[in-house]
Amino acid sequence: MKRIPRLHLIGPLDGLTAAEYADVAAAAAEGGVDGVHVRLPGAAADDVLALARELRGRIGNAALIVNDRLDVALVAGADGAQLGERSLSVSDARGLLGDALLIGRSVHDVEGARRTADDGADYLLAGHVFDTISKAGTPGRGLDWLAEIAAAVDVPVIAIGGVTIERIPAVMETGAYGVAMGRELLRAADPKAAAQATSALGAHHMRPASRRVSGSVAQTTTPCGGAT
Repeated sequence: MKRIPRLHLIGPLDGLTAAEYADVAAAAAEGGVDGVHVRLPGAAADDVLALARELRGRIGNAALIVNDRLDVALVAGADGAQLGERSLSVSDARGLLGDALLIGRSVHDVEGARRTADDGADYLLAGHVFDTISKAGTPGRGLDWLAEIAAAVDVPVIAIGGVTIERIPAVMETGAYGVAMGRELLRAADPKAAAQATSALGAHHMRPASRRVSGSVAQTTTPCGGAT
């Protein structure tokens, strides 16, 4: 049975080296991050693979998720792959990766969320919820939008975009399964402590998750960032 991470770390950010990201990710995983992404758009495959392999040996039981590069996900022994909205379809990616790996997909509207869930995604990365530097000039879609996404599908919805620890309670109240964070953890003075605080707050405000009957993924009531 595949475990869906509730607290995702997305990186590295611009200005953060691969080695620095590996250090932060290792600390954050100790603090409760249970999904670590390798997101290096435009990077050479060897560079993505090198970082994925480094993380594989340093993040303990946290899931290693490679963004877009399905080939790297396979070679690195990753736990999952994250597809962008313009990536391969979930069903095509499943044909390459098989059933053992998690497949998530980024969605930006209700129609896309429903289509992606029907196509067999294990979870959805929905955003951006709040204003964020990475989407400068484009307003966040808001909590009502997030609640609509969560209500429209029966797979876990992970909120992304401008999520801070102060916003965790409101985010979880929408029915979101978990959150994905970047700068809040990557720029923290103590990534482990920041992850611990985020995980604890998420667990406190978490709603019981439903169980998808027709798929291979069971959602649990495990605390945000905890293992099942």
